[in-house]
Amino acid sequence: MGCLQPKQHARIVPMQTSHNDSIFTSTTDIHSLYNFGKVLGIGSFGKVVLATMKNNSTKQYAIKIIDKNNLHGKEAQLANEIYTLKKLDHPNIIKFYEVYQSELYIYICMEYCEGGELVERIAKQQINLTEHQVQRIISKICSAVIYIHEQGIVHRDIKAENILFTEQSLYSEPKLIDFGFANKFDVIHRRRKLKTFIGTPLYMPPEVIEGDYDEKCDIWSLGVLLYSLLCGTPPFVGQSKEKLFLNIRIKEVKFESKVWNTISEEAKNLLSQMLSKDPQLRPSAKQCMDHPWFQTKQNPSLLLTDKLKSTQFQQDRTIYQMLKTYRGGAKFKKEVTKVLINQMNESDLQHLKLIFSKIDVDNSGTITVEELKSALIKEGSIVTHWEIEQLIQTIVLEEDEGIQLMGEQDGIQFLESKSPRPLMIKYTDFLAACIDQRKIFTRERLWSLFKYFDTLNVGHIQKDDIKEALARHGRQISEDKINEMINEINPNNNNQISFDEFCQMMCDQGIDKTMNIKDEFKEPPSRVD
Repeated sequence: MGCLQPKQHARIVPMQTSHNDSIFTSTTDIHSLYNFGKVLGIGSFGKVVLATMKNNSTKQYAIKIIDKNNLHGKEAQLANEIYTLKKLDHPNIIKFYEVYQSELYIYICMEYCEGGELVERIAKQQINLTEHQVQRIISKICSAVIYIHEQGIVHRDIKAENILFTEQSLYSEPKLIDFGFANKFDVIHRRRKLKTFIGTPLYMPPEVIEGDYDEKCDIWSLGVLLYSLLCGTPPFVGQSKEKLFLNIRIKEVKFESKVWNTISEEAKNLLSQMLSKDPQLRPSAKQCMDHPWFQTKQNPSLLLTDKLKSTQFQQDRTIYQMLKTYRGGAKFKKEVTKVLINQMNESDLQHLKLIFSKIDVDNSGTITVEELKSALIKEGSIVTHWEIEQLIQTIVLEEDEGIQLMGEQDGIQFLESKSPRPLMIKYTDFLAACIDQRKIFTRERLWSLFKYFDTLNVGHIQKDDIKEALARHGRQISEDKINEMINEINPNNNNQISFDEFCQMMCDQGIDKTMNIKDEFKEPPSRVD
């Protein structure tokens, strides 16, 4: 078989969640795209390996390899986790990239967190976290909880083992992981409660034990985590599960050990609220973040944002200039740019992440119209409220106009109608909009991106290629939308995109004016698979 002979895609078999949502997976041989490395961990379903892309060895990924024979009827639970992760986009939630499927295995490509688990991190470094360090970690995870609750999702298994760190550095980003127990809840009408007994016993609130709860169960679990990080032991223990559950239900939280003499009154006050037996008296995640404890000490990560003024990036372009450059681009260009963001190293995006956190003053993990307006005013950009709304509308992709709210009641799933989302910029959309295209879109990178979408390896991108590339991300879009993407770039309507057309699409607004597109971005003379 010659290297230029078209490949044939196997039929993409959708996985089904417990709510009958379809998860589309790629059937491309993942080994043709990734080099697998050392094993990071082994579990009941399979293993996790370290991997790099064949055409980009600088970024590492964690790929979960799941043996289908080990699922034993838990296919829907796995589909639930993938469905949830691919919908979430927050700086402190583990990033889902791609999903592949073969006859025997399912491969989930995720963000690799070099820093490891929170528990392991403390044990290996043999350190006791200061209250200040605990505050930083909890504030980041609380921001993630605010975000998922606003999306109508409850995690149901927040614990130290489900928090990873991106790097070994003491101040690297914590990430909330493992959404296998996550579920949707009725965020609008709030009439129905969750019933399933689920989670980790030490972190379970009284209402989960009793089988009648809502998203406030996450606040209790976060409170248990906060308590444990501050003093080294959980607030409630027992020699058996029965005794533990009894203590959780009837005992009040106490601050009696000597270590609490060194902990602030604000921290103890917040804990008393988060560990309230009555979930109605428990604060929401947003109310937790507004508590004085989070305002008493300045977060070191916020200090870094002050350095942005001295960076070359900030000197070159204002936030408004960055976002305005991105507006009005072709839909396919936005899809390609989001793939590029997923392939870039953390260090390449760090300055943009700091800008995002500075704009996101309410720690929701998204940027609202008012937040963007405030940031633009501070930098001296003169824009109206209407102009900002128009700007955001041209940045966001149209894939999620509303969210279907599903949950469970007495074991039966319920479905609410879609609710319109408020206008906001999601995390990855912001990064994609703000990258400096003139510096990022090198000849090698454009060729690598082109080959990513040229899944049939025929030298151009066609409909099936786009379908396949999006299936890697667990997505499926309509034939009409694919036609619209292609026609925006190639009005000749031959249903395919050449490398020259691809480069023109990607560089029409961001290319360095001194470059000659034909010379700099001409298709490489030899094919490299």
